[in-house]
Amino acid sequence: MSILHHMGVRSRMVTLIMATIAPFLALIAAGILFSYSEADRATRRNIASDAELGAAKFSRVFLDAKVVLGTLRGMPPLQASDRARCDGFVQKVLASQPMFVTMGVLDAAGNIVCHNKPDTTGQFGDMELALRMANAGADELLVGRFMIGPVSKKPTVAVAMRLPTTSAGEQLSIFGALNLDVFNHIAQSIVAETNHTVALIDPTNQRVLVRSPTIVPFGTAFPGHPLIEAIAGEPDGGTTFSIGFDDIHRFFGFAPVADATGSSLAVSLGLPEAEAFADVQGRATWAIVLAIVALITAILLSATIAYWTQLRPLVRLVLKSERLGEGKFTSPVTIEGWQAQEFRSLATSLNQTAGKLQAAQEIERKNMETERRFRLVADNTADMITAVDLTGRRTFVSGASRDVLGYEPQELIGRAALDLVHEEDRDRVRELFRRTRDIPDVGAEQYRVTRKDGTLLWVEVSGRRMADESGLVFTMRNISKRKAVEAELEAANSQLLRLATTDELTGINNRRELNRLVELETRRSGREGQPLSVMLIDVDHFKAFNDIYGHVEGDRCLKEIAAAISGAIRRPADSCARYGGEEFAVLLPNTDATGASNRAEVIRRAVASLGIVHSGHQQGHVTISIGVTTAQGELGQSALFEAADQALYVAKAGGRDRVVASALDMRDQFADSGRSSD
Repeated sequence: MSILHHMGVRSRMVTLIMATIAPFLALIAAGILFSYSEADRATRRNIASDAELGAAKFSRVFLDAKVVLGTLRGMPPLQASDRARCDGFVQKVLASQPMFVTMGVLDAAGNIVCHNKPDTTGQFGDMELALRMANAGADELLVGRFMIGPVSKKPTVAVAMRLPTTSAGEQLSIFGALNLDVFNHIAQSIVAETNHTVALIDPTNQRVLVRSPTIVPFGTAFPGHPLIEAIAGEPDGGTTFSIGFDDIHRFFGFAPVADATGSSLAVSLGLPEAEAFADVQGRATWAIVLAIVALITAILLSATIAYWTQLRPLVRLVLKSERLGEGKFTSPVTIEGWQAQEFRSLATSLNQTAGKLQAAQEIERKNMETERRFRLVADNTADMITAVDLTGRRTFVSGASRDVLGYEPQELIGRAALDLVHEEDRDRVRELFRRTRDIPDVGAEQYRVTRKDGTLLWVEVSGRRMADESGLVFTMRNISKRKAVEAELEAANSQLLRLATTDELTGINNRRELNRLVELETRRSGREGQPLSVMLIDVDHFKAFNDIYGHVEGDRCLKEIAAAISGAIRRPADSCARYGGEEFAVLLPNTDATGASNRAEVIRRAVASLGIVHSGHQQGHVTISIGVTTAQGELGQSALFEAADQALYVAKAGGRDRVVASALDMRDQFADSGRSSD
């Protein structure tokens, strides 16, 4: 539709004529395509047939080789143990068979035991073929892979047949290395004086054994070549259009070499594309020339008619419209009487409109003056003023947009009001729009917007509905500096809170935070009637540790112990704190005496497993003693810790590195006892 929007009358007339004759052009094109399709099918049929004939000629070589080797199978010299006699016999046979370059006999292991070149020993050059002979049928001819003969030093492909088992039980095979010049002569005879190509291909090894005309040496490898891939994909023969080995595209027919038993050899015959489509190309050229001449003639005629009957009166009407747009309401337009009635009616309407526009011009001038004064006021305020229609698009933007958002007002007018709002804040802004539509005057909303330079900006926006309800008016103010100050204040408060509740050395809760948590949990325990357990932990012989290793190592020791204690408590409500010096405390809400003792034992083993060396300790490493107490119901903090402290004293007095649990009512038993400080 956008193309039609820019087309003039003349272009439309030409398009109409072209559309009229398009079916005829399409018919011509279809005929040409059909001719090409028929030529393609005929070419493929012929080339496939020629490829099969060529494959039969190559197959004859393998059939002759089978006859020769099959005849030799029964010859006594080949089975005699006399090597000299066998070598001499093979030499005579080779002299009468030019299709071979070498000939000999192999044992079951692939070793040469007889050869036309006397005293030739060692393994056969195509060991894969030699090993395959073990499973070959008595009269079966097997074809090997391309190789450079170790003895002849010529490119060749070996064929072999099994010999009858000797009287000594040996499994022997007779082989012959084919002379590829024989294949080359066959290829040349197939090509003759034509512009075709013939190739004998081994798709398994992706090699071209022979090609005519010759462009590469015998047995050249073409890995991944499209023609070879096509032959490998259709082992029974077929056709393809592909690039050749000389980088020229051709039609290729290919067929397997039937008597090349045990191999994938195939013959390809290539026909140039130009030869395949020569007749069709001539007919298509004439058809295209005639179609172009007819098209040009139709275009010229339609263009002339369009100018006099359509374009000329339209140009006059357009010029009159342009003069009206420029505010020139004089000089009425005239259209000849022989022109179409629609043009004459349009000319009359334009002349009548000119008078009405002249009257409206004065009204428009007054409105523009009013708008100019309003924009002057809006552009000189620091806050950005925006008018939005009921679809959510901006209809007015004040000049403050340059400072607030970095956009010129013209860049924002017509765009959706939500397009600059941060994705996470858009739901709140949509709610602001909804409330502004429903309520005449709403409060301010704070959210983030993206400036033109890509930076995020915090703004405060308030809005109200227009008096005529045709849209909404919003005032936007930059509050990024205020937000930054608020964020800094919040971060400072968080840091102060962390410093006030955290032990500086170990990173766990300090004594002050522990007191707060204990007070909170004792009240909760009283309300809910749930048990509350407390542990007091003391590092055994820590003074001696400091005296031996120094305070730096002592601090490191306390850090590791604090980490082990923190890692051994699992529930979110459980907490640990540094109680003072080498003492720690653990608070376990909703935990009975058994659970607390079990968890204390986990903590004791966790610290022992750290393996911190302590030569002043009888165990050789750092250990801890733990006192545990459990209470149920609301209880004073001092009483709870006094009971835990007494249990800790018993643990240290009993030999350290142990857990002692104390019921709360046992504390009187230890009231007069002292505590070890180590």
